[in-house]
Amino acid sequence: MAKRIIYFTVSEGCTPCEELGKLVKEGKFSSPDADEIDIVDIGTDEGFERFTKEVLSKHDGAVPSAYLDGKKCSIELEDDMVYFDCPTNDRPEAPDEKSSLPVAAEEPPASPP
Repeated sequence: MAKRIIYFTVSEGCTPCEELGKLVKEGKFSSPDADEIDIVDIGTDEGFERFTKEVLSKHDGAVPSAYLDGKKCSIELEDDMVYFDCPTNDRPEAPDEKSSLPVAAEEPPASPP
């Protein structure tokens, strides 16, 4: 039986969701652990209900996020490919993800001597 990654996303208001979702829908994804992917849009009633049951009930709640057999996968973007690295029996669950998007840090201008 084929293993399926469940990819939770939202169609509006989430730039990383839109970028990753476009690539996933185009088939530009890879996972050594699964053969197929289900895309769940939490912006729909059905999608939010599934997200609540499978993610929020486990005290998680980030999107985009991906799960395999109920365990959180890490998501990497490289060269217009989305890579899902999911925990298996010989690898632990992915740590909490941090946003990989750059954050502009403004430093105050140096004061003259």
